[in-house]
Amino acid sequence: MTHAPPVSVAMCDLSGMSWQAPGLARQFTAERLASWGLGHAVDDARMIVSELTTNAIRHGGDGPLTVSLTAHALLPILLLSVTDRGRPGGPLRVLHPDEDAETGRGLAVVEALAALWSWTHTGRTTTVWAVLPLSPIPADTRTL
Repeated sequence: MTHAPPVSVAMCDLSGMSWQAPGLARQFTAERLASWGLGHAVDDARMIVSELTTNAIRHGGDGPLTVSLTAHALLPILLLSVTDRGRPGGPLRVLHPDEDAETGRGLAVVEALAALWSWTHTGRTTTVWAVLPLSPIPADTRTL
């Protein structure tokens, strides 16, 4: 008999939180990963979620905003995504601001920490996601 691989999913609606959203996203991420036994991934995951949430607030405005975390134990990966009311305007890209610039480094940080990142625009929303590799789970602790 085949069983589905263990997957943990959590979502946090931060709509209307405006500039409080990045801090709340970091807190949500840290608490959820700790509850899943993934404390070793908290620092990188919090940084990625914070950058993606800040970008969503800056470019998506005060509309819908959702942070999603998906941990897949058998791959093992952590998928982090932020969905907002983003505006279409061409592909997202990593910027290379002047060293004195106060903004523009968010996706560079995400790119440095994540194994992979990208985005999807559906016409009504934009989702930016990143994948963090996780340490393999020892075979004797897996549940199938």
